[in-house]
Amino acid sequence: MIVTNPSAFVPEVPTIDVSEARWASDELAAIIVKLGQDSPVSLVLRQARRELASLAQSASAAVVGPFRIAA
Repeated sequence: MIVTNPSAFVPEVPTIDVSEARWASDELAAIIVKLGQDSPVSLVLRQARRELASLAQSASAAVVGPFRIAA
């Protein structure tokens, strides 16, 4: 079998909308407030929130996989 389209084997890279990242960050902040700052679960959620916030820093960027691309 001859493969004429090698991109057929490359998995699709998931795209994260910046507005979705901001929404998720806000939701995590609300959960952290309910749990309290000293909760071990809050520690994990704060790290996840920081990562989401870093993805949503720029309003004109599209997040594609681990990379941020200026639109």
